[in-house]
Amino acid sequence: LDAVIELRVDDDVLVERIVNRAREAVAAGGTARADDNEESLKIRLMEYYKKTSPLIGYYYAKGDLKSVDGLAAMDVVEASIAGALAG
Repeated sequence: LDAVIELRVDDDVLVERIVNRAREAVAAGGTARADDNEESLKIRLMEYYKKTSPLIGYYYAKGDLKSVDGLAAMDVVEASIAGALAG
């Protein structure tokens, strides 16, 4: 294991994005995914916080954790991940 990448994001922004994705799908004549709603996302986030986020402290203590702003522009996120993996 060379590194663990943590994409830092804001929960409220994620909720807004998922709701907009569902709205856009319907507006385009399609259907929204069954789990593209605020309630489903909040359930998934709670599972993340319970099961995955405790590992952040573990990998941080080992010096393996690299944090990246997951809400930055896609090219910035890509460059940040590449830089973190390059060492």
